[in-house]
Amino acid sequence: MITVKDLTLTLNDTVVLDHVSAEFEKGTITGLVGRNGSGKTVLM
Repeated sequence: MITVKDLTLTLNDTVVLDHVSAEFEKGTITGLVGRNGSGKTVLM
């Protein structure tokens, strides 16, 4: 399992991720969809 807790990312005075928490279960496939610059790569 992968756990992310209270992740915040700010780029150029813009909050991209604001206190994001998530859990990804072992053995599952998870898709992450969003616009360019929305923080998908940072989250993963």
